[in-house]
Amino acid sequence: MRCLGIEQMASSEGADSASSIEPLVIDPVRFARDGSSVAGKLPLSGMPRLKDLLFNQEGAVTYAVQGYMSAKGQAVLRVSLTGDLAVPCQRCLEELRLHLDTRREIVLLPRATDADPTEEEDDDIDFMPSTSALDVHDLVEQEVVLSLPMAPRHAEAACGLQPGATNTGERFSPFSQLAGLKREAH
Repeated sequence: MRCLGIEQMASSEGADSASSIEPLVIDPVRFARDGSSVAGKLPLSGMPRLKDLLFNQEGAVTYAVQGYMSAKGQAVLRVSLTGDLAVPCQRCLEELRLHLDTRREIVLLPRATDADPTEEEDDDIDFMPSTSALDVHDLVEQEVVLSLPMAPRHAEAACGLQPGATNTGERFSPFSQLAGLKREAH
């Protein structure tokens, strides 16, 4: 479970690179109350917060956002994302292809609420303070960032650089220099 702050969604960084993508602003509570939905495709090149996390900016993410009211009367946004993207492997720094297939439920919390979102038992539900305007593209971008692994790596057998090896293919031991010093001392 996590609480999403609206200030986290609004990013002034990279505004020039994302300026070609028109914002898609909704009133999230009304969107949920009306049972509305919106779907589309967002190019990776239009997501400035991903720029430093990706190997390249080729491709796009397909998204669908559906609003509904929960059994408890809470406004909820269901966000679904699919797409293929490339990130750098943290072990060999080569391209690592990832398939993104994510679905999240985001409960919109009223501004003045006494409810503690941590009391919820379901870890698959996220919480976000409600606002009168929410940019769907910012929400999609944030969900893509949160869906990426913290340290993406190829499987050991598929990685271009095996653990303990240098780029020349030689086995390297951090203690080899100490062994040389020991021989010089005697």
